[in-house]
Amino acid sequence: MEGTTIYTVKITPEAKKYYYDVLEYFYEHCSEESANKKSDELLDLAIKLENNPSKGRIENKLKSLGRNHRFILYYYTISKAIKIIYYIDEERKTVYVTDFFPCESDDKKISKRSI
Repeated sequence: MEGTTIYTVKITPEAKKYYYDVLEYFYEHCSEESANKKSDELLDLAIKLENNPSKGRIENKLKSLGRNHRFILYYYTISKAIKIIYYIDEERKTVYVTDFFPCESDDKKISKRSI
């Protein structure tokens, strides 16, 4: 597509740790086939931010960091989701994924995790 900016998506070291925590949960509570599918879908959704990073909603709990963190949701069941939290560096055309946050976790922990 002409005129479309493609961003680079980088997953921070902290976000990688949280991603592996989510994978551990998937493999403990799902079949191997289901866990494999969910882990692929979760990562693919984060990578797709390269095409339209502004589609996520602003994460109000992280406004104090001044990076305009956003999030998109990955639903791994009908009622359970993972927040993919990220910010956009327009100058570098890079999206930094900072967290894979289980929505059933205490929302107050977001500000301590997503830097």
